[in-house]
Amino acid sequence: MNRSRTCGIQALALIAALALPVAGCAQESGSVDLAAAREAYQTGDYDAAVDAFGTLARRAEALPASGLGWARALAVTGEYDGALEALDESAASGASADVQFDGMRGRILRVLGRTEDAEARLRGAIAGGASDATLARLELAELLWDRGEQDEAIALFDGFIDFYNASSDPTSAELSAVGTALTYLGRRDSGLFHDAVRAFDEAISADPGDPDPRVAMAELFLSKFNSREAGALLDEAEARNPNHPGALLARARRAKFDGSREAIDFVEQSLEVNPNDPDARAFLARLYVELEDVERAEAEARRALEVNPVSLAALTELAAVAHLRGDGQAFDEARDRVLSLNPTHSELYEGLAEVAYRTHRYADAVEFARMAVALDNTAWPAYAALGLNELRLGEFGQGRATLESAFAGDPFNPWVKNTLDLLDEFDAFERAESERFVFHMHPDEAGLLSIYAPVLAEEAFDAMSGRYGYQPPTPISVEIYDRHQDFSVRTVGLSGIGALGVSFGSVLAMDSPGARSAGEFNWGSTLWHEISHAFTLGYTDHRVPRWLSEGLAVLDERHAREGWGSDVSPGFLAAFRDERLPSLERFNYGFVRPAYPGQVQHSYYMASLLVEMIEEEHGIAAIRRMLDGYRDGLETSAVFESVFAEDLGSFDARLKTYISTRFGPAIEALAGDEQGGGAYLAYLTAAAAHQSEGRTDQAIAALEQARAVFPEYAGPDAPLLLLARMHREEGNDEAALEAFRAYASLNENHLEAHVALADLEETVGTPAGVRDALDRSTWIDPFQQELHERLATAHEAAGDWSAGVRERRALLALDPTDRARAYYRLALALFRDGAAAEARTTVLRALEIAPNYEDALDLLIQIRGGE
Repeated sequence: MNRSRTCGIQALALIAALALPVAGCAQESGSVDLAAAREAYQTGDYDAAVDAFGTLARRAEALPASGLGWARALAVTGEYDGALEALDESAASGASADVQFDGMRGRILRVLGRTEDAEARLRGAIAGGASDATLARLELAELLWDRGEQDEAIALFDGFIDFYNASSDPTSAELSAVGTALTYLGRRDSGLFHDAVRAFDEAISADPGDPDPRVAMAELFLSKFNSREAGALLDEAEARNPNHPGALLARARRAKFDGSREAIDFVEQSLEVNPNDPDARAFLARLYVELEDVERAEAEARRALEVNPVSLAALTELAAVAHLRGDGQAFDEARDRVLSLNPTHSELYEGLAEVAYRTHRYADAVEFARMAVALDNTAWPAYAALGLNELRLGEFGQGRATLESAFAGDPFNPWVKNTLDLLDEFDAFERAESERFVFHMHPDEAGLLSIYAPVLAEEAFDAMSGRYGYQPPTPISVEIYDRHQDFSVRTVGLSGIGALGVSFGSVLAMDSPGARSAGEFNWGSTLWHEISHAFTLGYTDHRVPRWLSEGLAVLDERHAREGWGSDVSPGFLAAFRDERLPSLERFNYGFVRPAYPGQVQHSYYMASLLVEMIEEEHGIAAIRRMLDGYRDGLETSAVFESVFAEDLGSFDARLKTYISTRFGPAIEALAGDEQGGGAYLAYLTAAAAHQSEGRTDQAIAALEQARAVFPEYAGPDAPLLLLARMHREEGNDEAALEAFRAYASLNENHLEAHVALADLEETVGTPAGVRDALDRSTWIDPFQQELHERLATAHEAAGDWSAGVRERRALLALDPTDRARAYYRLALALFRDGAAAEARTTVLRALEIAPNYEDALDLLIQIRGGE
């Protein structure tokens, strides 16, 4: 390896200082007892490690390594006072100079927040040439960095490059220290992250049995958004030591990055090993903050401060809690305390910006991120947060410029790169405006979607203005993406998000109907849903909890159109029956950290039932009062006490009663009996058996029984849909029509059912029903020319020429093969609708394509005759 000044390594992550192996001593190599002690430590048998190292140290054997190992084994489980006593006892033996233990003393004192004492001990270890002086130098550099003394810290970090180049046989711990130092230097030179990775790789090779370098390297990969590589390294570390608190904490950070609820489980496992780890406590506080569970968050932050009163991470979480509560005095106190400890601690505002983003307070996120970059112009995560949140507020020019700066400083951030790439594509989007909305759409779709989206959006705005007695800032910007991965990047910076739309307030983004397969979602109800968020977020100054905003958005969908809004499913009722849904006290958990697949969808539906129950019992005025309470800074318990004079436990019980009453027969029918299946499943099984054997009447009867016990279910395997298809196959149009009507009134997404309904409405002679079914189909898939042709013809037959014009415009936007005919039919509809001038222009376009088109020539004569 070429030991040049840039080493050629690669990665970032703080080494857990108390888990570093001790630098080797000559006498250790032949000591079997010392090797056994180290083996116990590296495999997580910390009690055995304490006994083995302690026995050696008390005998004055293998010092200073045995004494340092003894202290380290105690400290890794949070027994910091015991660790300091172990160092004193080891030094008292006289077999080693006291200075040999100062580096470890300094590390432990730093964990306890006794930074002045820690600094003195670390400097003593370095000056005295302790066996672990290199590790003490790293610890001192980090201590100075955390105090804002960056120049001296950088000089110390920079010295590790010289150390690496000059060392002929560095230990694994020393190589890990090099890697960590390079991660700090990487803020100013991103190429050094590659060098850090090589240092960690060499540390692993130097001591394959030590999990610490793998954990450190995993932290680096995670900081560079590489969850896969981080996970592989943590798997290796935990295979060696399943009790490694640093690995478990890193696993928790990775789970948070991946959006997994396991983050809380992993950090709690880490705390089982070391209940006094202030970093783990502060991280758990962050997880609770993002759940808006401020009481638990504050409790964990304060537990961290009991161990380390100057923990910057814990104080940051207290500031975040105060901000969410709207407690200005507490916020100022926590912020001022952090900045008094480190005036350049940009991570304070980076953390606050992240919490603000996670809780939908995007303007606050921008403000905090700007404060972070003002403190430290190398705080590249803050630049990224600033740029992304500027875009969420619709500040495209400024957001792009900020992200360009972020990418220049840290080219490893895929959120930034992906978003910059997306902005290049977004420049080509077409713009359409209505009174209170601005739409941005892909050029291939803008012609069609601009016919429908502005009209629906204005309808939604009027409806919700009346409903909430409030109007959000306008114009509301709506971005409609033709590719789901582009929408996903716009939302979170990475592809793979499962959502259909997102609201940043008065900036909305969503999938277009072309971004997914036909029937996957209803783009009309999605647009309505996101506009609802613009109202509830704006009404409360972005303080509405997610569960309430989502519940109201789903309920607003139901008010908009029959069948819109999420529906009940067997999975939801099973989760309710099995008590797997969160209580009101933890309602946000189901959205933010779901405990099982499908819980997010179940949470949406449960939230909609809650607000539906409230509106039924107390009216929209009660919902407005709830929004008032959140806007004024009240927490959920106080809101319910204020509006309903009930505590959360009582209200939660009433919600469960409401759901049990509403769906009681279905819940009972879905429950398993002694034979292993409930009545609902038995009916479906019987229907399938009868159908396979040609007993159609019996199959229909069994399906009717299944429908009777679960009438609100409208999934793809619902008895209603099966009945509708079976009746149609049997030629029973009236029964099929009734079933398809009922099914379409529950399911907003099923294109086949809506088209079949239109066919049957036509068969039985109900033109209004035909128009309604076809119109609803366009909100599922507007890109089918046949639907628009049928709908145009139906509206024209009813004399609704204005609607006919809309559908003829839609057909033209879909670029039909016979464009001359399409222009002619649009011109005819315009003429009949009273728009003679536009009709004349349009029919001339038909004649440009087909000069001898007789119908078009006749229409032109009619138009001129009327002028």
